[in-house]
Amino acid sequence: MKTQTEARSSAKRETILNAATASFRDDGYESASMDRIAELAGASKRTVYNHFGSKEALFQAVVGRVFDEAVALKQVAWDPARPLEHQLADFARAKALISQDESSLNLYRVVLGVFIKHPELTQEVMARAANDESSLVSWLEEADRAGRLSVPKPALAANVFWAMASGALFWPQLLEGPMDPVARDLLVDEVVETFLARYRSASG
Repeated sequence: MKTQTEARSSAKRETILNAATASFRDDGYESASMDRIAELAGASKRTVYNHFGSKEALFQAVVGRVFDEAVALKQVAWDPARPLEHQLADFARAKALISQDESSLNLYRVVLGVFIKHPELTQEVMARAANDESSLVSWLEEADRAGRLSVPKPALAANVFWAMASGALFWPQLLEGPMDPVARDLLVDEVVETFLARYRSASG
């Protein structure tokens, strides 16, 4: 059970993370400052440094939270009672939902820019996120065991699926802005049907 001190510290850390997210998103990584983040968080700069030792560490924490939230969206459990199309559509929509509004897109644009200019700041988080994206691989293994799909290489198939979903649903929004929901749903269906055309088993 958390003590009041631990609870206050945890709440303050979350407030600082929220403030940092807003600053990085609106000001960009280079222009964001610990002074500005402290101001937005309603905290002293010393408090910010006590929780996060540097702007780099704070940015890494913000990116880590963003990727953790993205990974959480992709946790779809295998359900033999549900149509394959519906379950795969849940995975595809997860890729679209992480970039469904302009605020989220702006943050992803900042992260992408930092990844290009300062790859060391995002390398660890990106590697962890890649390792954590095992839900689709597990789902494909279950579907293969059930005879619904024929997937001899689940990890490869998962990469193919995410490449299609990213190309159709994530990158266009990152470059052009939020997508019309009707157009998004049509693309989700196209990604799913294309994937199933390759991997659906004869008995599935």
